[in-house]
Amino acid sequence: MQMTLPTPLSRLETRRGFLRRTAAGLAAAMAAADASHGQADGVREIRDPETKIRIGVFDTAFRDLSTEAMIEVVKELKIEAVEIGSGNDPGQAHCDREGLLGDEAKRRAFLNLFEKNGLIISAFSCHGNPVHPDRGRAVREDRVYRESIDLASKTGVGRVVCFSGCPGDGTGRHPNWIQSLETEEFVEILRWQWKQVLIPYWKELAAYARARNVKLAIEMDSGYAVYNVATLLELRRAAGENVGANLDLSGLFQLGVDPVAVVKALGREGALYHMHGKDILIDRENTAVNGLVDLTPYEDLPRRSWSYADIGFGHDLAVWKAIVEMLAAVGYHHVISIEHESPFTSDRVGVARSAEALEQVLLDRAQIL
Repeated sequence: MQMTLPTPLSRLETRRGFLRRTAAGLAAAMAAADASHGQADGVREIRDPETKIRIGVFDTAFRDLSTEAMIEVVKELKIEAVEIGSGNDPGQAHCDREGLLGDEAKRRAFLNLFEKNGLIISAFSCHGNPVHPDRGRAVREDRVYRESIDLASKTGVGRVVCFSGCPGDGTGRHPNWIQSLETEEFVEILRWQWKQVLIPYWKELAAYARARNVKLAIEMDSGYAVYNVATLLELRRAAGENVGANLDLSGLFQLGVDPVAVVKALGREGALYHMHGKDILIDRENTAVNGLVDLTPYEDLPRRSWSYADIGFGHDLAVWKAIVEMLAAVGYHHVISIEHESPFTSDRVGVARSAEALEQVLLDRAQIL
């Protein structure tokens, strides 16, 4: 039997690079198609007077559109909130961060654009690594964090979504994610990262945000110091209660967690500040052989242990219903912000499918014949 060689290292690419290339290809293939929207004949929606959880979207799905055009698409998809990228990894396609900070009239006009269209801004998002061992990069990304906090304060949005960052080892120029205690060296690096870098940085940043009445919603993700509930709560205990979670279950499904248990644990601590709507499709056969820690190229979908997926296409809606019920139980009343990263669907179709799935599972609405 002929074996297929793994993808050469020269062809490896980052997650976001792969997703952007894939999305561009899908969008081009669908350029001539225009989906029709609206309720089917005889179907009507019942809504509670008070919305508990809003369906939102991360604006990176529509980075190629103007803010006005993005809002029209969001309204067409019956989405109620937008998470705005304010720099660093998400970019700032719809947010002139420095311009908004420096001009009150511009801020009012920006906010009014969303308000008059019946939308809220759920958070400003600036995922980056402000504790990067490359000092120049750390300073640049920290500046975006602080300016995003300032903007969240001045606009009344009150939430900033970000990563914890990951330091190096005190000697090099690259982040060093320790995920094993196998050697004394690993233990010492991990101890140094937390005591000398992470906790001092986040105590100071949390105080900066607290003085401006802003909550910091850290997304738990592999490769960063805060990657699961335990590390998030450890940082929260050290830095303060305005440090909490942006719950992105796609990052936690990669660890094999029970999502309902995660929501319950975060809710018990009062640490759930924002949420992404994103799923992963787990290939059970590949996982059985190689586990969920997977460095197979993102484009090699048949060989990967997992790939990003739209809501309901990774874990079925029974799982998402249980997640939503626990969100209600712990009193989460904000937004599930769809972050489209599925390589199987275009941005517009993927966001629409995820919004449709959330409409079916949220507890303050129902569709009947």
